[in-house]
Amino acid sequence: MRSFEQLRTPITGIVVDESACETDDLAFCGGIQVTVPASDSWAGFVERAVDSDWVGIEALAAVPGTVADAVSTAATAYGQSVADTLASVRTWDRAADTQKSFPVSELGLGNGSSRLLEPLGDGGLRYELLEATFLFRQGDLTSPIHDAGLAERLGVDEGVRVALEVVSRAVRS
Repeated sequence: MRSFEQLRTPITGIVVDESACETDDLAFCGGIQVTVPASDSWAGFVERAVDSDWVGIEALAAVPGTVADAVSTAATAYGQSVADTLASVRTWDRAADTQKSFPVSELGLGNGSSRLLEPLGDGGLRYELLEATFLFRQGDLTSPIHDAGLAERLGVDEGVRVALEVVSRAVRS
């Protein structure tokens, strides 16, 4: 039997697909599909998203850990959730000793939980997250702010749209 290390495809960096609007594309027209290694820093990924005008995770800037940590626990903060932009994941299934991909609809994402946290008998996790693919809208403003605490922190009314970097900076401070 081949080992995990022999079968695992190296994940070397973020892959950005800006070809939205093609007939068979999963991304909504004008959207960006981004695949990121699970071992990357979540905060670094959010910073890249904000700098690139990828809307949807800016309020998650203070979530600690890696992309794998944020995705596996379905991180949620200030009215945003990883689940809002996550499209799919590629994992290593330790029980089956093979790679397995899941669309977001099969992950059972809930605040602090997901299928990715399924335990094995030895106490380890069944799935190791290798990479996550997100679908983002492009823009420099957030979706309307619906979290009262975030609106208060920003000094704006609920329903207002704010620059991505303003939200990201506010939730990190």
